[in-house]
Amino acid sequence: MSSTTADPLHLLRQYTIESKKVELLDQNDNPAPDLQSAATIRFGEEASFARDTPTSFLRSNSDSDQYTLSALLHFLDHRDQSFYEYMKMTNTLGLQTISFGDRAQVLGYLTGKTPEMAPASEVAVDKQADGDAKRAKTRVAPDVSTANDIARDIMRRERVLITSSSVLSSNKSFARVPDLTKALFPAKPGAVAKGAAPGKPTTADTPASGLARRPAHHRKRRNPIIVVPAATTSMLTMYNIKSLLQDHQFIDGRAEMEKAGPKPHEIFVEHTMSHSGQTVKFRVVDSVQDFTEADWEALVCVFTQGAAWQFKNWTWKSPEEVFQNCLGFYPKYQDERPKDTVTSWAVSLLNIERSKRHMDRATVVGLWNSLEQFMARNKPDFLG
Repeated sequence: MSSTTADPLHLLRQYTIESKKVELLDQNDNPAPDLQSAATIRFGEEASFARDTPTSFLRSNSDSDQYTLSALLHFLDHRDQSFYEYMKMTNTLGLQTISFGDRAQVLGYLTGKTPEMAPASEVAVDKQADGDAKRAKTRVAPDVSTANDIARDIMRRERVLITSSSVLSSNKSFARVPDLTKALFPAKPGAVAKGAAPGKPTTADTPASGLARRPAHHRKRRNPIIVVPAATTSMLTMYNIKSLLQDHQFIDGRAEMEKAGPKPHEIFVEHTMSHSGQTVKFRVVDSVQDFTEADWEALVCVFTQGAAWQFKNWTWKSPEEVFQNCLGFYPKYQDERPKDTVTSWAVSLLNIERSKRHMDRATVVGLWNSLEQFMARNKPDFLG
């Protein structure tokens, strides 16, 4: 049983700093092989807590939701993973995810880099089985030293690819530039380029504005594409995907379908990248029937309901191959078990609360963080 005075967050911090191991116990108080099968977390002889006991560490985007003990312990064990790999594993295990924005603060606090007492803390009354007890809810201040270390590391890794010296030292010849300039921009209205036959227009007509026509090979950048299931029984469809991705709110797709009218052929969702501040417009569809080769190359994310027929006639031959080329999400309610079919697919579970709509924002922020990282690694052309 847990002690009424022991604080699981304080004990986890203490054990982390002192490199002491916590014990994982199953329902019969026998050693558990992993956190997923554990029912109790024991801190030596000091105290024991239920695995998912809420700690006093508040989520940064909420004044009421707290990180659980299991979430903090799992994060510590996988702190060296990329956020994408960490979130994929966490969702698969059905555990609470430490948000991308809280990672540095959580790690700094639990490892002792930030002070024990947070500058912004508030007292709340939590109901417990053995009575009422006051517990300070901790919101740790941002770890400035950690942020500076990250910035220094980024600067250290930077490599200058082009400088004024490297451009000037190029072995390319610019001798034809004057001739090309004269051909594109005649000195007087109606003048012809050097070498052109009198009375015939040049091959590069100049518009009335005086600006040269844009070269034919310069094409507009395509929008990255997201695909959702076409089935109306799917949790996410063309009727509610924009509300989730752009407005950070989940609404019932079937209820929305009854009042929204005909299904749109495509939807555009705008998202501002968290690191660059660049706004990217994503194209959302539920059919790939008319996809061109360029469309397949622009596909970055797929939502699936776990049915293999969704991928019939795709350019990739199996769901496994699809999710080797695209970021995949399987949306489900938090308390539901995923379909057995998706366990062998490289998809992340998108856990949505049934009634706690204030939790939607954190879920969507984690989704966008994963998609940004996937695009940075695999589709950098969309971020240039």
